[in-house]
Formats: sequence, C-alpha cells, structure tokens
Amino acid sequence: MSWRNILVASPAKLSLAQQHLHIAIGDEEIDVPLEDISVIIIENLQTLLTGQIISELAQRGIGVIICDERHLPCGELLPFHQHSRMRKALSFQLEMTEPFRKNCWRLIIHRKILNQAICLDLLWKPDGDSLRSLATGIRSGDPDNREAQAAQIFFSRIIPGITRRTPDPFNDALNYGYSVMRAAVARAFSAHGFLPALGLHHRSELNQFNLADDFVEVLRPLVDLWVSSNLGREEIFNSLHRQNLASLLSSDVSIDGERNTVLRSTEIMAASFFTACREKAPALIRLPELLPLSEHRYE
Repeated sequence: MSWRNILVASPAKLSLAQQHLHIAIGDEEIDVPLEDISVIIIENLQTLLTGQIISELAQRGIGVIICDERHLPCGELLPFHQHSRMRKALSFQLEMTEPFRKNCWRLIIHRKILNQAICLDLLWKPDGDSLRSLATGIRSGDPDNREAQAAQIFFSRIIPGITRRTPDPFNDALNYGYSVMRAAVARAFSAHGFLPALGLHHRSELNQFNLADDFVEVLRPLVDLWVSSNLGREEIFNSLHRQNLASLLSSDVSIDGERNTVLRSTEIMAASFFTACREKAPALIRLPELLPLSEHRYE
C-alpha cells in the first residue's frame, strides 16, 4: 500500500530510475520507491520533471499536485481512466436521478456538519450540540441550506472577527489544506472510473472537479481542526505549515468504526459510491468521521 506524500519545496529535478522516483536537489540525490508514493506536491516552480517520470506516475495513478506562485495548489495530473469498469461508472453518473443526487448530498452534508461539531468539541469551543441539532433534520437536497447555517456558526467560533473571504494567513492555510484534500478526492474517484466533472450538488460547467468538490466537504473539518490547533492568528503561513497540511493525507479518520488514513478513506468513499450508484441506494455511501489529530501507524 502506498503511504508516502512528497512535498517538493526546493528547485529539483524528478526523473525515473529503476522503478524509483529520483529526486536531484543541488548535490543531493534521493531515491524513493514508486510503490510507496501516494501523492507528490510540486510547490517550487523551478522543479523539472522528465517525460518518463510523468508517464510512469500517470500509469501508477500517483497524484501529482502543482502549486502556483502563492504555493496554493492550482492543478493536478490525473491519469486517463484505466479502471476496468470505467464505462459502467460513467453510465451510472449519467443515469443518476435527481432524487438520488439530492439524497447523496443530504448524507454528505449530514456527515460534514457532524464532523464540524466534533471539530468544535476537540478545540474546546461551544456550539457542537447546536451543529448536531442542525444535522438531525436535514432533508433531501438540503433545501433549508443547513450547510450554510452550520458554516456561519462554525466559522464564527474558529475564526471570530474575520470571514472566509478576508485576506488572512489563517484563510490561506485553510485554502491550501482544502486544495490538497480536493486533489486527493479527485484522484480516488478518477481511479475508480468516475468523471470528476459530473457532480451531485456542484454542477458548474466551468469546474472539472465537481464530484470532488461534493465529497471533499466531509474532509474540510480535518483541515479546520489542524489549522485552528497549529496556526496562531498573528503567525505567518510558511513552508512548514504547508508540509504539515500535506501530511494530513496520512492522518487517521474513521469509517464504520475502523481507522484509516485520509487517502485510504477517499478510496473507500469512491468504491462505496460506485456500489451506491449500482444499487441506486445512497445509504451505501461510506463517509469518514473526524478523529483527534493523529498520524496513521502502520503495522
């Protein structure tokens, strides 16, 4: 099972060397087995990749996230669909009924709000029970927009005095973490044969990752928890913070009472969504529950 997440923060050259990722940074050279790698984040704009390594990464389904000059993820390398049931997954997406979409979205928002409540509890902040009450009565499609009601309560507690649109290191950190999670979700759903542009609730014609934007909602509170726990309001968002946010992909979450990494949870979500589509049963979707911050321990 792949488990390494690599952040390239210095000018480097990435190439293929005997089934290893060869990283050359100045006079230093590092070889990492490709079978160990889940995601590579290219943060430095002077990084060079050979065509051979790009091809190998795509064939292996290793996610490659590209950052812009502000160090925020702006793109991702995704392989052409190699899933044996790609056509079936695509037909499922095209045949989804509106009630099915709305019930899937209800479950996603229900889990997201519960995870926000857990986040507030872990931060020793009030209103966790208020969020749980909001989550209880969500209807199909969330016509009452309880997601927005919960967000207003939630962010007033973790970032009092500013909004999500305020230029602020705290918001920069949240945006970075959300982008990393989104890329991981897109990778998993693409690997399971789905077309990321065809979403449930997010259906913009200009967005190639609508489906990822649907399912990433349940993982956002993990980013909120880390940023609230580790970034001071007067602190500058720096490279170490970005490295730690990228490492959240190896953090523990819970699905059906079992601990799994965030990366593994995205694969479980994608596989369960395939089953839910096939059986036309939204209740079969498995979504991760927030746990206290902890890096997964491999046996």
